[in-house]
Amino acid sequence: MKTATLGLGLGLLSVLVSACGGGGGAAPGTGTAASVQSSGMSQSFAGQNKCNPKNAERPFIIEWDATDMSSFESKAANDVIFVKYEGCDLKVLDACADDSVKGAFGSYKAVDWTSGSLESLEINNSGELYAKLPLGAATLGGRVEGGEKFRMEYFVSGTRTATRPSIFRGDLKKVPQCKGATHFVYAYNLGAFALGAQSNLKGTVGGSAFGFGAGGSRSSSSKADKQGGVLGSCRAESAKDVQTCTVPIRLTLRELTDGESADTKDSQAPETPEAANLAGRLKASNDRERKAGDHGDSARTKMASRDGKGCLAELDAHDKLDPRPAGLSTNVASYYSMLRSQCLMLSGSCPAGKELMRKAMEKTSAANFGPEQIDRGVDAQAGMYCQGNLGGRDAITRATQNLTQGAYMSKKEASFCQENIKTLRTMIPTTPPKDEDDSNIINAPDALRNSGTACLVKAGDCAAAWALYQDLNQHPEIYKFAKPERQELIKKGANMPVTTLRLSFDAMNSKCKGQ
Repeated sequence: MKTATLGLGLGLLSVLVSACGGGGGAAPGTGTAASVQSSGMSQSFAGQNKCNPKNAERPFIIEWDATDMSSFESKAANDVIFVKYEGCDLKVLDACADDSVKGAFGSYKAVDWTSGSLESLEINNSGELYAKLPLGAATLGGRVEGGEKFRMEYFVSGTRTATRPSIFRGDLKKVPQCKGATHFVYAYNLGAFALGAQSNLKGTVGGSAFGFGAGGSRSSSSKADKQGGVLGSCRAESAKDVQTCTVPIRLTLRELTDGESADTKDSQAPETPEAANLAGRLKASNDRERKAGDHGDSARTKMASRDGKGCLAELDAHDKLDPRPAGLSTNVASYYSMLRSQCLMLSGSCPAGKELMRKAMEKTSAANFGPEQIDRGVDAQAGMYCQGNLGGRDAITRATQNLTQGAYMSKKEASFCQENIKTLRTMIPTTPPKDEDDSNIINAPDALRNSGTACLVKAGDCAAAWALYQDLNQHPEIYKFAKPERQELIKKGANMPVTTLRLSFDAMNSKCKGQ
Protein backbone atom coordinates (compact mmCIF):
# COMPACT_ATOMS: atom_id res chain seq x y z
CA MET A 1 0.00 0.00 0.00
CA LYS A 2 1.52 3.29 -1.04
CA THR A 3 -0.25 5.65 1.37
CA ALA A 4 -1.98 5.68 4.69
CA THR A 5 -5.36 5.15 3.07
CA LEU A 6 -5.02 1.76 1.41
CA GLY A 7 -2.81 3.33 -1.21
CA LEU A 8 -5.88 5.00 -2.68
CA GLY A 9 -4.00 8.25 -2.96
CA LEU A 10 -4.58 11.70 -1.56
CA GLY A 11 -7.11 12.37 -4.27
CA LEU A 12 -9.32 9.51 -3.13
CA LEU A 13 -9.03 10.38 0.51
CA SER A 14 -9.88 14.02 -0.11
CA VAL A 15 -12.92 12.99 -2.10
CA LEU A 16 -14.12 10.54 0.53
CA VAL A 17 -13.49 13.02 3.34
CA SER A 18 -14.95 16.04 1.60
CA ALA A 19 -17.63 14.30 -0.40
CA CYS A 20 -20.36 15.49 1.93
CA GLY A 21 -18.76 18.68 3.19
CA GLY A 22 -15.61 17.72 5.12
CA GLY A 23 -12.06 18.65 4.21
CA GLY A 24 -11.00 21.42 1.83
CA GLY A 25 -12.64 23.03 -1.15
CA ALA A 26 -14.36 21.33 -4.01
CA ALA A 27 -12.72 20.28 -7.24
CA PRO A 28 -12.06 23.05 -9.79
CA GLY A 29 -15.14 24.05 -11.71
CA THR A 30 -17.60 22.73 -9.10
CA GLY A 31 -19.34 24.10 -6.07
CA THR A 32 -18.50 23.17 -2.52
CA ALA A 33 -20.55 20.71 -0.54
CA ALA A 34 -21.94 23.68 1.38
CA SER A 35 -23.31 25.22 -1.80
CA VAL A 36 -25.51 22.18 -2.28
CA GLN A 37 -27.38 23.15 0.86
CA SER A 38 -28.71 26.28 -0.81
CA SER A 39 -32.24 26.80 -2.13
CA GLY A 40 -33.81 25.38 1.02
CA MET A 41 -31.82 22.15 0.80
CA SER A 42 -31.16 22.17 4.53
CA GLN A 43 -34.89 22.08 5.20
CA SER A 44 -35.53 19.01 3.05
CA PHE A 45 -35.45 15.41 4.25
CA ALA A 46 -32.27 14.78 2.26
CA GLY A 47 -30.67 17.89 3.69
CA GLN A 48 -31.51 16.97 7.26
CA ASN A 49 -30.26 13.41 6.84
CA LYS A 50 -27.43 13.79 4.32
CA CYS A 51 -24.75 13.36 6.98
CA ASN A 52 -26.33 10.43 8.76
CA PRO A 53 -24.29 7.30 7.91
CA LYS A 54 -27.34 5.13 8.62
CA ASN A 55 -28.90 6.52 5.46
CA ALA A 56 -25.87 5.73 3.29
CA GLU A 57 -24.47 2.36 4.33
CA ARG A 58 -24.07 1.19 0.70
CA PRO A 59 -22.09 3.98 -0.97
CA PHE A 60 -20.90 3.79 -4.55
CA ILE A 61 -17.17 4.39 -4.95
CA ILE A 62 -17.54 6.81 -7.83
CA GLU A 63 -14.16 8.54 -7.41
CA TRP A 64 -11.83 5.53 -7.44
CA ASP A 65 -9.58 4.89 -10.42
CA ALA A 66 -8.08 1.53 -11.43
CA THR A 67 -5.12 1.98 -9.07
CA ASP A 68 -7.39 2.77 -6.13
CA MET A 69 -9.52 -0.29 -6.80
CA SER A 70 -6.48 -2.53 -7.16
CA SER A 71 -5.07 -1.29 -3.83
CA PHE A 72 -8.39 -1.89 -2.12
CA GLU A 73 -8.56 -5.46 -3.43
CA SER A 74 -4.96 -6.10 -2.40
CA LYS A 75 -5.79 -5.13 1.16
CA ALA A 76 -9.08 -7.06 1.10
CA ALA A 77 -7.25 -10.20 -0.06
CA ASN A 78 -6.16 -10.84 3.52
CA ASP A 79 -8.14 -8.71 5.97
CA VAL A 80 -11.51 -7.17 6.63
CA ILE A 81 -11.34 -3.41 6.02
CA PHE A 82 -12.35 -0.90 8.68
CA VAL A 83 -13.44 2.70 8.24
CA LYS A 84 -14.21 5.73 10.35
CA TYR A 85 -17.59 6.93 9.14
CA GLU A 86 -19.02 9.93 10.93
CA GLY A 87 -21.36 12.44 9.38
CA CYS A 88 -20.32 12.60 5.74
CA ASP A 89 -16.69 11.90 6.56
CA LEU A 90 -15.54 8.41 5.52
CA LYS A 91 -11.91 7.47 6.11
CA VAL A 92 -10.39 4.07 5.38
CA LEU A 93 -8.24 2.83 8.30
CA ASP A 94 -5.73 0.77 6.40
CA ALA A 95 -3.51 0.24 9.45
CA CYS A 96 -6.38 -1.29 11.43
CA ALA A 97 -5.14 -4.88 11.11
CA ASP A 98 -2.98 -7.41 12.88
CA ASP A 99 -0.04 -7.54 10.47
CA SER A 100 1.42 -10.66 12.05
CA VAL A 101 -1.81 -12.65 11.74
CA LYS A 102 -3.66 -12.00 8.51
CA GLY A 103 -7.40 -12.30 8.87
CA ALA A 104 -7.29 -11.92 12.65
CA PHE A 105 -10.56 -9.95 12.54
CA GLY A 106 -12.00 -11.86 9.62
CA SER A 107 -11.47 -11.93 5.88
CA TYR A 108 -13.54 -12.09 2.72
CA LYS A 109 -14.98 -15.19 1.13
CA ALA A 110 -14.49 -16.05 -2.52
CA VAL A 111 -16.57 -14.03 -4.96
CA ASP A 112 -20.20 -15.07 -5.36
CA TRP A 113 -20.64 -14.51 -9.09
CA THR A 114 -24.04 -13.51 -10.45
CA SER A 115 -25.50 -13.28 -13.94
CA GLY A 116 -26.21 -9.61 -13.27
CA SER A 117 -28.23 -7.07 -15.19
CA LEU A 118 -27.81 -3.45 -16.23
CA GLU A 119 -29.16 -1.00 -13.63
CA SER A 120 -29.45 2.75 -13.88
CA LEU A 121 -30.30 5.76 -11.75
CA GLU A 122 -31.06 9.39 -12.53
CA ILE A 123 -29.85 12.47 -10.65
CA ASN A 124 -32.23 15.35 -11.38
CA ASN A 125 -31.83 17.50 -8.25
CA SER A 126 -29.88 17.88 -5.01
CA GLY A 127 -32.24 15.69 -3.06
CA GLU A 128 -31.65 12.78 -5.41
CA LEU A 129 -27.89 13.42 -5.33
CA TYR A 130 -27.74 13.12 -1.54
CA ALA A 131 -30.08 10.15 -1.49
CA LYS A 132 -28.37 8.15 -4.25
CA LEU A 133 -24.75 9.35 -4.40
CA PRO A 134 -24.00 11.18 -1.12
CA LEU A 135 -20.23 10.80 -1.49
CA GLY A 136 -20.43 12.53 -4.87
CA ALA A 137 -21.87 15.77 -3.51
CA ALA A 138 -18.53 17.58 -3.36
CA THR A 139 -17.75 17.11 -7.05
CA LEU A 140 -21.25 17.03 -8.51
CA GLY A 141 -23.19 19.26 -6.11
CA GLY A 142 -22.41 22.59 -7.79
CA ARG A 143 -23.27 21.23 -11.22
CA VAL A 144 -26.57 19.78 -10.02
CA GLU A 145 -27.45 23.09 -8.36
CA GLY A 146 -26.65 24.75 -11.68
CA GLY A 147 -29.31 22.67 -13.38
CA GLU A 148 -27.31 19.75 -14.77
CA LYS A 149 -28.83 16.28 -14.66
CA PHE A 150 -26.90 13.03 -14.58
CA ARG A 151 -27.42 9.39 -15.51
CA MET A 152 -25.52 6.50 -13.97
CA GLU A 153 -25.48 2.93 -15.22
CA TYR A 154 -23.94 0.03 -13.32
CA PHE A 155 -23.61 -3.73 -13.53
CA VAL A 156 -22.90 -6.00 -10.55
CA SER A 157 -21.07 -9.16 -11.61
CA GLY A 158 -20.37 -10.52 -8.12
CA THR A 159 -20.06 -9.88 -4.41
CA ARG A 160 -17.44 -10.66 -1.77
CA THR A 161 -18.77 -11.00 1.76
CA ALA A 162 -16.90 -10.99 5.07
CA THR A 163 -16.56 -14.24 6.98
CA ARG A 164 -17.99 -12.60 10.09
CA PRO A 165 -21.44 -11.00 10.30
CA SER A 166 -20.37 -8.67 13.09
CA ILE A 167 -17.16 -7.38 14.68
CA PHE A 168 -16.92 -6.07 18.25
CA ARG A 169 -15.25 -2.82 19.26
CA GLY A 170 -13.61 -4.46 22.24
CA ASP A 171 -11.78 -6.92 20.01
CA LEU A 172 -10.03 -4.03 18.23
CA LYS A 173 -8.58 -2.46 21.38
CA LYS A 174 -5.27 -4.30 21.04
CA VAL A 175 -4.55 -2.47 17.75
CA PRO A 176 -4.01 1.26 18.42
CA GLN A 177 -4.44 2.07 14.72
CA CYS A 178 -8.07 0.91 15.00
CA LYS A 179 -8.93 3.81 17.29
CA GLY A 180 -11.91 5.66 15.91
CA ALA A 181 -13.18 2.81 13.74
CA THR A 182 -16.96 2.92 13.46
CA HIS A 183 -17.77 0.48 10.65
CA PHE A 184 -16.28 -2.41 8.74
CA VAL A 185 -16.77 -3.26 5.07
CA TYR A 186 -19.05 -6.26 5.39
CA ALA A 187 -19.24 -6.76 1.63
CA TYR A 188 -18.38 -5.10 -1.63
CA ASN A 189 -19.84 -5.42 -5.11
CA LEU A 190 -17.71 -6.09 -8.18
CA GLY A 191 -18.66 -4.91 -11.63
CA ALA A 192 -18.53 -1.64 -13.55
CA PHE A 193 -20.29 1.72 -13.66
CA ALA A 194 -20.34 4.92 -15.68
CA LEU A 195 -21.85 8.32 -14.90
CA GLY A 196 -22.29 11.26 -17.22
CA ALA A 197 -24.23 14.46 -17.70
CA GLN A 198 -27.46 13.78 -19.58
CA SER A 199 -26.76 16.70 -21.90
CA ASN A 200 -23.69 14.84 -23.22
CA LEU A 201 -25.33 11.46 -23.72
CA LYS A 202 -25.72 9.97 -27.17
CA GLY A 203 -28.61 7.75 -28.15
CA THR A 204 -28.74 4.54 -26.18
CA VAL A 205 -27.58 1.24 -27.66
CA GLY A 206 -29.67 -1.64 -26.41
CA GLY A 207 -30.92 0.56 -23.57
CA SER A 208 -27.44 1.74 -22.55
CA ALA A 209 -25.82 5.13 -23.01
CA PHE A 210 -22.34 3.85 -22.12
CA GLY A 211 -21.88 0.86 -24.42
CA PHE A 212 -23.11 -1.91 -22.13
CA GLY A 213 -23.16 -5.20 -24.00
CA ALA A 214 -20.96 -3.85 -26.78
CA GLY A 215 -18.10 -6.19 -25.92
CA GLY A 216 -15.91 -3.41 -24.61
CA SER A 217 -16.30 -1.22 -27.69
CA ARG A 218 -16.25 2.47 -26.95
CA SER A 219 -17.37 3.57 -30.41
CA SER A 220 -21.04 3.56 -29.52
CA SER A 221 -20.75 4.78 -25.93
CA SER A 222 -21.13 8.28 -24.50
CA LYS A 223 -18.37 10.07 -22.66
CA ALA A 224 -18.46 9.35 -18.94
CA ASP A 225 -17.58 11.98 -16.32
CA LYS A 226 -16.74 9.18 -13.90
CA GLN A 227 -16.43 5.44 -14.33
CA GLY A 228 -15.16 2.28 -12.71
CA GLY A 229 -14.35 -0.68 -14.93
CA VAL A 230 -15.72 -0.85 -18.47
CA LEU A 231 -19.47 -1.38 -18.79
CA GLY A 232 -19.06 -2.47 -22.40
CA SER A 233 -17.14 -5.56 -21.30
CA CYS A 234 -19.75 -6.92 -18.88
CA ARG A 235 -21.30 -9.19 -21.50
CA ALA A 236 -18.08 -10.02 -23.33
CA GLU A 237 -17.09 -13.64 -23.92
CA SER A 238 -13.34 -13.11 -23.57
CA ALA A 239 -12.07 -13.75 -20.03
CA LYS A 240 -9.55 -10.96 -20.52
CA ASP A 241 -12.28 -8.45 -21.38
CA VAL A 242 -14.56 -9.55 -18.56
CA GLN A 243 -11.79 -8.71 -16.07
CA THR A 244 -12.65 -5.04 -16.60
CA CYS A 245 -16.10 -5.78 -15.18
CA THR A 246 -14.77 -7.09 -11.87
CA VAL A 247 -13.65 -3.95 -10.04
CA PRO A 248 -15.04 -2.76 -6.69
CA ILE A 249 -17.87 -0.31 -7.29
CA ARG A 250 -19.94 -0.28 -4.11
CA LEU A 251 -19.41 -0.99 -0.40
CA THR A 252 -21.76 -2.43 2.19
CA LEU A 253 -20.84 -1.03 5.62
CA ARG A 254 -21.85 -2.37 9.03
CA GLU A 255 -21.45 -0.63 12.35
CA LEU A 256 -19.12 -2.19 14.90
CA THR A 257 -20.91 -3.90 17.78
CA ASP A 258 -20.34 -2.61 21.29
CA GLY A 259 -18.53 -4.83 23.80
CA GLU A 260 -16.46 -7.93 23.13
CA SER A 261 -17.32 -11.17 21.35
CA ALA A 262 -18.67 -13.80 23.73
CA ASP A 263 -17.83 -17.48 23.67
CA THR A 264 -20.32 -19.61 21.80
CA LYS A 265 -23.34 -20.24 24.00
CA ASP A 266 -23.72 -23.65 25.52
CA SER A 267 -25.56 -25.49 22.85
CA GLN A 268 -26.83 -28.38 24.97
CA ALA A 269 -30.59 -28.76 24.59
CA PRO A 270 -32.46 -27.51 27.68
CA GLU A 271 -34.49 -29.90 29.78
CA THR A 272 -38.01 -29.72 28.36
CA PRO A 273 -41.01 -32.00 28.50
CA GLU A 274 -40.32 -32.90 24.89
CA ALA A 275 -36.81 -34.01 25.76
CA ALA A 276 -38.07 -36.23 28.54
CA ASN A 277 -39.06 -38.98 26.12
CA LEU A 278 -36.83 -40.97 23.79
CA ALA A 279 -38.16 -39.36 20.62
CA GLY A 280 -37.50 -35.93 22.01
CA ARG A 281 -33.95 -36.82 22.99
CA LEU A 282 -33.25 -38.31 19.57
CA LYS A 283 -34.61 -35.21 17.84
CA ALA A 284 -32.50 -32.94 20.04
CA SER A 285 -29.45 -35.07 19.29
CA ASN A 286 -30.09 -35.00 15.54
CA ASP A 287 -30.62 -31.26 15.60
CA ARG A 288 -27.32 -30.76 17.40
CA GLU A 289 -25.49 -32.99 14.93
CA ARG A 290 -26.97 -31.06 12.00
CA LYS A 291 -26.00 -27.73 13.54
CA ALA A 292 -22.56 -29.13 14.34
CA GLY A 293 -22.15 -30.07 10.68
CA ASP A 294 -23.12 -26.53 9.67
CA HIS A 295 -20.35 -25.16 11.91
CA GLY A 296 -17.91 -27.62 10.34
CA ASP A 297 -18.85 -26.41 6.86
CA SER A 298 -18.47 -22.81 7.99
CA ALA A 299 -15.05 -23.62 9.44
CA ARG A 300 -13.89 -24.91 6.05
CA THR A 301 -15.18 -21.78 4.34
CA LYS A 302 -13.34 -19.53 6.79
CA MET A 303 -10.14 -21.55 6.47
CA ALA A 304 -10.31 -21.17 2.67
CA SER A 305 -10.69 -17.41 3.26
CA ARG A 306 -7.67 -17.56 5.63
CA ASP A 307 -9.69 -16.46 8.65
CA GLY A 308 -7.89 -18.67 11.18
CA LYS A 309 -9.51 -17.38 14.36
CA GLY A 310 -12.96 -17.46 12.82
CA CYS A 311 -12.34 -21.05 11.72
CA LEU A 312 -11.28 -22.08 15.24
CA ALA A 313 -14.41 -20.48 16.71
CA GLU A 314 -16.55 -22.54 14.32
CA LEU A 315 -14.70 -25.74 15.22
CA ASP A 316 -15.14 -25.01 18.93
CA ALA A 317 -18.87 -24.54 18.32
CA HIS A 318 -18.91 -27.83 16.41
CA ASP A 319 -17.21 -29.66 19.26
CA LYS A 320 -19.67 -28.31 21.85
CA LEU A 321 -22.66 -29.33 19.77
CA ASP A 322 -21.33 -32.79 18.92
CA PRO A 323 -18.96 -33.80 21.72
CA ARG A 324 -18.52 -37.42 20.59
CA PRO A 325 -14.78 -38.13 20.98
CA ALA A 326 -14.37 -39.54 17.47
CA GLY A 327 -15.58 -36.30 15.91
CA LEU A 328 -13.83 -33.70 18.05
CA SER A 329 -11.52 -31.45 16.07
CA THR A 330 -8.98 -31.79 18.88
CA ASN A 331 -8.88 -35.57 18.42
CA VAL A 332 -5.93 -36.35 16.15
CA ALA A 333 -7.86 -39.25 14.59
CA SER A 334 -10.93 -37.17 13.67
CA TYR A 335 -11.99 -35.84 10.28
CA TYR A 336 -11.61 -32.25 11.48
CA SER A 337 -8.15 -32.47 13.08
CA MET A 338 -6.24 -31.57 9.90
CA LEU A 339 -8.56 -28.60 9.39
CA ARG A 340 -7.97 -27.48 12.96
CA SER A 341 -4.20 -27.71 12.52
CA GLN A 342 -4.35 -25.47 9.43
CA CYS A 343 -6.53 -22.95 11.25
CA LEU A 344 -4.17 -22.91 14.22
CA MET A 345 -1.35 -22.03 11.81
CA LEU A 346 -3.45 -19.29 10.21
CA SER A 347 -4.30 -17.82 13.60
CA GLY A 348 -0.63 -17.40 14.51
CA SER A 349 -0.21 -20.58 16.61
CA CYS A 350 2.23 -22.26 14.25
CA PRO A 351 3.94 -24.66 16.71
CA ALA A 352 0.60 -25.97 18.01
CA GLY A 353 -0.71 -26.32 14.47
CA LYS A 354 2.38 -28.25 13.34
CA GLU A 355 2.21 -30.56 16.34
CA LEU A 356 -1.45 -31.38 15.72
CA MET A 357 -0.84 -31.88 12.01
CA ARG A 358 2.07 -34.23 12.60
CA LYS A 359 0.00 -36.35 14.98
CA ALA A 360 -2.96 -36.30 12.59
CA MET A 361 -0.78 -37.41 9.67
CA GLU A 362 0.56 -40.27 11.78
CA LYS A 363 -3.03 -41.49 12.18
CA THR A 364 -3.97 -41.32 8.50
CA SER A 365 -2.65 -42.98 5.34
CA ALA A 366 0.46 -40.86 5.77
CA ALA A 367 1.38 -43.24 8.57
CA ASN A 368 2.78 -45.46 5.82
CA PHE A 369 5.39 -42.79 5.12
CA GLY A 370 8.61 -42.50 7.02
CA PRO A 371 9.08 -39.80 9.67
CA GLU A 372 11.21 -37.73 7.28
CA GLN A 373 8.41 -37.62 4.71
CA ILE A 374 5.87 -36.66 7.37
CA ASP A 375 8.17 -33.87 8.56
CA ARG A 376 8.50 -32.56 5.01
CA GLY A 377 4.73 -32.68 4.62
CA VAL A 378 4.22 -30.72 7.83
CA ASP A 379 6.85 -28.17 6.79
CA ALA A 380 5.09 -27.70 3.45
CA GLN A 381 1.78 -27.08 5.20
CA ALA A 382 3.46 -24.64 7.59
CA GLY A 383 4.85 -22.73 4.63
CA MET A 384 1.34 -22.30 3.23
CA TYR A 385 -0.57 -21.51 6.42
CA CYS A 386 1.71 -20.32 9.24
CA GLN A 387 1.49 -16.65 10.15
CA GLY A 388 3.00 -14.45 12.81
CA ASN A 389 6.64 -14.34 13.91
CA LEU A 390 8.14 -17.64 12.78
CA GLY A 391 11.34 -19.39 13.70
CA GLY A 392 14.15 -20.10 11.24
CA ARG A 393 12.86 -23.30 9.61
CA ASP A 394 9.27 -22.14 9.28
CA ALA A 395 10.32 -18.69 8.10
CA ILE A 396 12.52 -20.24 5.40
CA THR A 397 9.76 -22.60 4.25
CA ARG A 398 7.17 -19.82 4.08
CA ALA A 399 9.50 -17.41 2.27
CA THR A 400 10.56 -20.10 -0.21
CA GLN A 401 6.95 -20.93 -1.04
CA ASN A 402 6.07 -17.25 -1.36
CA LEU A 403 8.89 -16.68 -3.84
CA THR A 404 7.90 -19.77 -5.81
CA GLN A 405 4.37 -18.44 -6.06
CA GLY A 406 5.57 -15.00 -7.13
CA ALA A 407 7.98 -16.48 -9.66
CA TYR A 408 5.87 -19.12 -11.35
CA MET A 409 2.21 -18.76 -10.38
CA SER A 410 0.96 -15.20 -9.97
CA LYS A 411 2.60 -11.82 -10.35
CA LYS A 412 3.44 -10.05 -7.08
CA GLU A 413 4.69 -6.59 -6.20
CA ALA A 414 8.47 -6.21 -6.15
CA SER A 415 8.22 -5.31 -2.44
CA PHE A 416 6.67 -8.74 -1.78
CA CYS A 417 9.63 -10.43 -3.48
CA GLN A 418 12.16 -8.28 -1.61
CA GLU A 419 10.55 -8.99 1.77
CA ASN A 420 10.86 -12.75 1.28
CA ILE A 421 14.35 -12.45 -0.19
CA LYS A 422 15.40 -10.56 2.94
CA THR A 423 13.95 -13.32 5.13
CA LEU A 424 15.94 -16.01 3.33
CA ARG A 425 19.18 -14.03 3.37
CA THR A 426 18.77 -13.53 7.10
CA MET A 427 17.66 -17.02 8.09
CA ILE A 428 19.62 -19.35 5.78
CA PRO A 429 23.11 -18.72 7.28
CA THR A 430 21.84 -19.37 10.84
CA THR A 431 19.54 -22.34 10.22
CA PRO A 432 21.39 -25.64 9.74
CA PRO A 433 19.57 -28.65 8.28
CA LYS A 434 18.43 -31.36 10.68
CA ASP A 435 20.10 -34.05 8.57
CA GLU A 436 21.32 -34.73 5.06
CA ASP A 437 17.74 -35.31 3.86
CA ASP A 438 16.47 -31.94 5.07
CA SER A 439 15.94 -30.68 1.54
CA ASN A 440 13.86 -27.62 2.50
CA ILE A 441 16.87 -26.09 4.24
CA ILE A 442 19.64 -27.56 2.09
CA ASN A 443 18.06 -26.26 -1.14
CA ALA A 444 16.99 -22.89 0.27
CA PRO A 445 19.98 -20.99 -1.27
CA ASP A 446 19.03 -22.25 -4.74
CA ALA A 447 15.42 -21.22 -4.11
CA LEU A 448 16.67 -17.76 -3.13
CA ARG A 449 18.80 -17.48 -6.26
CA ASN A 450 16.33 -18.89 -8.78
CA SER A 451 12.86 -18.12 -7.40
CA GLY A 452 13.96 -14.82 -5.87
CA THR A 453 15.36 -13.60 -9.17
CA ALA A 454 12.36 -14.88 -11.13
CA CYS A 455 9.92 -13.26 -8.68
CA LEU A 456 11.53 -9.86 -9.25
CA VAL A 457 11.58 -10.41 -13.02
CA LYS A 458 7.87 -11.28 -13.04
CA ALA A 459 7.21 -8.20 -10.91
CA GLY A 460 8.90 -6.10 -13.60
CA ASP A 461 12.02 -5.07 -11.63
CA CYS A 462 14.85 -6.33 -13.85
CA ALA A 463 17.43 -4.07 -12.18
CA ALA A 464 16.77 -5.58 -8.76
CA ALA A 465 16.76 -9.11 -10.21
CA TRP A 466 20.17 -8.60 -11.84
CA ALA A 467 21.56 -7.01 -8.66
CA LEU A 468 20.42 -10.01 -6.59
CA TYR A 469 21.88 -12.47 -9.11
CA GLN A 470 25.23 -10.71 -9.05
CA ASP A 471 25.32 -10.32 -5.29
CA LEU A 472 24.58 -13.98 -4.58
CA ASN A 473 27.30 -15.00 -7.03
CA GLN A 474 29.77 -12.92 -5.05
CA HIS A 475 28.72 -14.36 -1.68
CA PRO A 476 28.98 -18.15 -1.92
CA GLU A 477 29.01 -18.41 1.88
CA ILE A 478 25.21 -18.52 1.83
CA TYR A 479 25.70 -22.10 0.62
CA LYS A 480 27.52 -23.04 3.85
CA PHE A 481 24.99 -25.80 4.63
CA ALA A 482 24.74 -27.10 1.07
CA LYS A 483 26.16 -30.45 0.08
CA PRO A 484 29.94 -30.37 -0.54
CA GLU A 485 29.69 -30.87 -4.30
CA ARG A 486 27.24 -27.98 -4.57
CA GLN A 487 29.51 -25.72 -2.49
CA GLU A 488 32.44 -26.51 -4.74
CA LEU A 489 30.47 -25.65 -7.87
CA ILE A 490 29.31 -22.33 -6.39
CA LYS A 491 32.86 -21.37 -5.38
CA LYS A 492 34.07 -21.97 -8.92
CA GLY A 493 31.37 -19.72 -10.30
CA ALA A 494 32.17 -16.90 -7.85
CA ASN A 495 34.99 -15.67 -10.09
CA MET A 496 32.93 -15.75 -13.27
CA PRO A 497 33.38 -12.60 -15.44
CA VAL A 498 30.44 -10.22 -15.32
CA THR A 499 29.80 -10.64 -19.04
CA THR A 500 29.56 -14.41 -18.68
CA LEU A 501 27.37 -14.04 -15.60
CA ARG A 502 25.06 -11.74 -17.51
CA LEU A 503 24.71 -14.29 -20.30
CA SER A 504 23.70 -16.84 -17.69
CA PHE A 505 21.18 -14.40 -16.17
CA ASP A 506 19.67 -13.53 -19.56
CA ALA A 507 19.33 -17.19 -20.47
CA MET A 508 17.28 -17.80 -17.32
CA ASN A 509 15.33 -14.54 -17.47
CA SER A 510 14.70 -13.69 -21.10
CA LYS A 511 12.24 -10.90 -20.22
CA CYS A 512 15.13 -8.84 -18.88
CA LYS A 513 17.51 -9.45 -21.76
CA GLY A 514 19.06 -6.15 -22.81
CA GLN A 515 17.65 -4.26 -19.83
